[in-house]
Amino acid sequence: MYNYKKRLLIEKKKFFNYSSLILPTLSFARSGNHIILPKKPFEYFHKKREGKRILIIGGIHGNEMGAYKAADLLVDMDIKADVLIIPRSNFTSILADVRGYNGDMNRKFDYISKKDPDFYCVELLKEAILDFKPDLLISMHDGYGFSSKYRHSWGQSVVIDEIEYKNFKLFKEAEFVKKNANKYLKWPVSIINTKTFSSTIHNEQKKALTGWCLKNNIKAFCIEASKQLPSLKDKVYTHLVMLREFFNLYNIKSNIDEYIKNIDLKEIFPSVKLKINNQFYRINKTTKIKLPLNADIEIADIKGNRGSFVVPKGINLNWRKFYFKNLTLEVKNDFEKKYEIHLKG
Repeated sequence: MYNYKKRLLIEKKKFFNYSSLILPTLSFARSGNHIILPKKPFEYFHKKREGKRILIIGGIHGNEMGAYKAADLLVDMDIKADVLIIPRSNFTSILADVRGYNGDMNRKFDYISKKDPDFYCVELLKEAILDFKPDLLISMHDGYGFSSKYRHSWGQSVVIDEIEYKNFKLFKEAEFVKKNANKYLKWPVSIINTKTFSSTIHNEQKKALTGWCLKNNIKAFCIEASKQLPSLKDKVYTHLVMLREFFNLYNIKSNIDEYIKNIDLKEIFPSVKLKINNQFYRINKTTKIKLPLNADIEIADIKGNRGSFVVPKGINLNWRKFYFKNLTLEVKNDFEKKYEIHLKG
């Protein structure tokens, strides 16, 4: 499998507490400041133990925070199974807080062009799935509305592609999860059957992750909390309760109950180390930097939560290297901006 690298968590150290910097001058032959942004991480977390192989994927849609925040909590749990967790599978869209920054990534699994900016992530996901060969794959989402009340809503649901597919009893397992999860949910979940392979109503699902998985003999479900739940914690709670019932169905022991009882979406305030003309500067608050002529800038390090990152404001998020005169960098924890770094030529 591809040798993914985990993000290092924040170290306990004090950072410079400044609001502006003036840097020494260093001239170059060419004109314009140049910046190199880090490659967005594709993080996976493998809890390798004996037992069922479970693959959990969050963040395919970047504006469905309940899904990827719940998946992220699984990373720290004690789960007694062979579990692979990919919490932020579409990190660019998460940072932009949109469904799909480069179009809907969940319609690109059947085919994706090598020129598509999502090609790298989609191919890594497919590679991970085929290499890991899970007994069960769960794709986590937040959907609109409440499926138990409105026929066209997807929120609060377990989504299956067929009642049965090959030897997979999809409805039977979804019914177990729904029945038992609803004992603990104020907003009940229902089952949505898209009839992906037996009807033309949801042809688009053949291009989606679960449809692609089933065609490749991987059992897959989608679980959806509602975007209209009152709080992020309510969304995370819904996901964890449904996941617990999948764990129960597959006889997987875990400490997920501890996380359900006390959902702690702890946040580490991010800090950034800039490298400017071979000098390093640690920053952890809104900062104005007067650049020397034709400066070379790199993001040398980002410390914070899984999901902490730096994005250029007003610039295509697929770009990593470019020239500029003035630039604002937004330091984020996932979609949420924490502060800005203003680079002035």
